[in-house]
Amino acid sequence: MIDRNVVAKEKMARAKELMNQYGIDMWVIYARGKRDTALELMFNTDTKNEVLFVLTASGQRIALAQPEDAAKYRESQMYTQVVEAPQAELMKHFKAIFEEVSPKKLALNISTDDGRCDGLSMGLFKKLEKAIGAETMAQVWCSSYEMLEELRAVKTPMEIQIMKECSVITTDIYDALFKRIHVGMTEVGVANMMLEECAKRGVGTGYADPEEPPLVLMPKGGMSHRGPNDINKIEAGDVLVIDFSIRYYGYTSDIARTLYFLKPGEAHAPQEIQDVANAAIEAVGNCMAMIKPGVKGCEVDHVGRSTILSHGYPEFFHSTGHQVGLEVHDGGTLLGKPGRRASEQRIRKNEIYALEPTVLQDRSKASAIIEDNVLITDNGCELISKRQTALIEIPYRTAEGK
Repeated sequence: MIDRNVVAKEKMARAKELMNQYGIDMWVIYARGKRDTALELMFNTDTKNEVLFVLTASGQRIALAQPEDAAKYRESQMYTQVVEAPQAELMKHFKAIFEEVSPKKLALNISTDDGRCDGLSMGLFKKLEKAIGAETMAQVWCSSYEMLEELRAVKTPMEIQIMKECSVITTDIYDALFKRIHVGMTEVGVANMMLEECAKRGVGTGYADPEEPPLVLMPKGGMSHRGPNDINKIEAGDVLVIDFSIRYYGYTSDIARTLYFLKPGEAHAPQEIQDVANAAIEAVGNCMAMIKPGVKGCEVDHVGRSTILSHGYPEFFHSTGHQVGLEVHDGGTLLGKPGRRASEQRIRKNEIYALEPTVLQDRSKASAIIEDNVLITDNGCELISKRQTALIEIPYRTAEGK
């Protein structure tokens, strides 16, 4: 059974371990509204009010909340203490806890490297500083970046369960689409059909707005990151690329498929189109063979990029892959070119990646995006999405079910 509070408990338990590993005595997560993404990740809360969470290396888990929020924190039974106070008194209670713990190192969500780890606003920092004194703050505070980046990137058992189910639902929606899609449809028509399949399953798309359509593109209409339109209409002999994600219990997938629409009497796609798809499929497979704990993100990128180039296709402009989690592009280690900090980071067990080495050509030629999601294991990876292993060929039909 899926329970997001279980994720929060897993994250707080791991936070204690990381605090002891990094010598952090106290970690304060202080936010108003949804500005700090750590609220959802670590505490499964979406409050619009000012709230402060205090974690200590000894295992205290304290929530300082306004009356309208305090009850749900008590009911969750995730905290060793819930302090209920009006907003004007939160700092008084924080000061008392700070003086009791007397931390030598106080971690705050401030980062110059990753916006997902930079949730503490200057205004709230100033409140904390005023509560304990500017001199004391200057002596004890440090960035929580290393801890928070790992907490977000390395998935817990419950997160892995959620994301596996998320991937299964995503490929199920694709399978339903392949049985319905037909020539004569526009890109928008295909996107709307996928949204219908989402609605049947009670899920939205992976981006924040549930009405945002999937990326449905015909190479003949250009392969830039644009939305689907009502101008491009599928004809027999066309290639269609779909890049699609859903949101399930707060977590996302990111899976892309490439299709070919058979002409009347045609048994298979032309060889040059199959070759394009096969190059992308081979590149994904080579990345899967390469990716494992300890490998740098840029090393996986090199494998995917080199595979595409070895077949004589142009170099693609984006990274070979990225992490997936609470966001479709979830930060952390990036499977990109060397030189960027994120690409030089090493892959860790229980991270989840989308692999998408791509064949991108001008609109007079076929392109292919084939993207699958993998979980990093002890010595390699586990596929968590049903993999595309060949060009998907849609039989000729002019209407749904015909």
